[in-house]
Amino acid sequence: FLHCHLTPGNHGALLSRHVGPGDLVLNLSVDVSSRDLIRFCAERGALYVDTSIEPWPGVFDNPMLELRERTNYVARQEILRLARELGPDSPTAVVDHGANPGLVSHFAKRALLDLDRAIRGGSAKPTTREEFARLASDLGVACIQISERDTQASDRPKRHGEFINTWSIDGFVDELMQPVEFSFGTAEQRSPRRSREHDPGSGTRYLERPGAGTFARSWVPSLGGFQGMLVTHDEVFSIGDYLSIRRDERFVYRPTVLFVYHPCDDAMLSALELEGRGWTMQPLRRRLGRDIVAGMDELGVLLAGHALNAYWYGSQLAIEEARRHVAAANATSVQVMAGAIAAVVWAIRHPRRGVVEPDDLDFEECLETAEPYLG
Repeated sequence: FLHCHLTPGNHGALLSRHVGPGDLVLNLSVDVSSRDLIRFCAERGALYVDTSIEPWPGVFDNPMLELRERTNYVARQEILRLARELGPDSPTAVVDHGANPGLVSHFAKRALLDLDRAIRGGSAKPTTREEFARLASDLGVACIQISERDTQASDRPKRHGEFINTWSIDGFVDELMQPVEFSFGTAEQRSPRRSREHDPGSGTRYLERPGAGTFARSWVPSLGGFQGMLVTHDEVFSIGDYLSIRRDERFVYRPTVLFVYHPCDDAMLSALELEGRGWTMQPLRRRLGRDIVAGMDELGVLLAGHALNAYWYGSQLAIEEARRHVAAANATSVQVMAGAIAAVVWAIRHPRRGVVEPDDLDFEECLETAEPYLG
């Protein structure tokens, strides 16, 4: 173990001592630039996997930056430009492949195949982006919600001045303070009030308000309807882009894609308290682990607008099942690591695919690796 603080100035020198051709870097950090690590790995001939596209500190939570500069859309565009620069035969770098973003892209494809059988009695076997987009359009899928409800509970309730979460508190707070982002679909009649398009014709929009203060309704099988926060995530772009059909530079089909998240109850209270404190972080923080006594993380995709109204496909992972895999873990971290492990295995099997997103990977191959951990 090497305990160190990676910075823009020292990361290359520090990692060069440990990373060589054929090695793999698994980046599970926050506040370390995915772009710089991908470039470093490409130059070293090493593979790369991360669970979230990250910049160096001072971007997502910086009130001095323009609102658009703090969005995930801008960070993702930098990675897409790097992908074109490095080329499709550079060492494989899988970005955004945890649970969400990550596994939810594969859930969406599996759900489309299920709907094809249920609605049309079909046996479609799409393999390309165009074929999946045509299937979604033919089925009439108007909206895809990434729908997550975490009910894990600790035997030590939250106290005032304490921020609690089941995963990275720093990463979560960044998301809460960023503006809401979503893919805007062709079935929508009008744009949400005070929403702005990222780039003309991009099909992606953002709101001039933070995810922590913006709510939407969703649904999961165990509890039914719930209200969650509209948190920004990269899968709302990648799934929306993957399933879009253009004609003459205009969308003829595009689903609306958004992430509706209700974290564990103590985390939701923490988010509300953070907003009430004027976004000044609480002095105490606690990530739940061994003190969890009940609950599950229920994460899936909710496809709506088709002939069956709505269909949810995903993972229902209880804390007891998660601990059978890793005693000290919780359901949230096991789901994320299932996605990371699937990406690592895929990258080793396909070492020269360049920079790729979850939607570019073989969904059956990835789910085969991840499913034993997903409840």
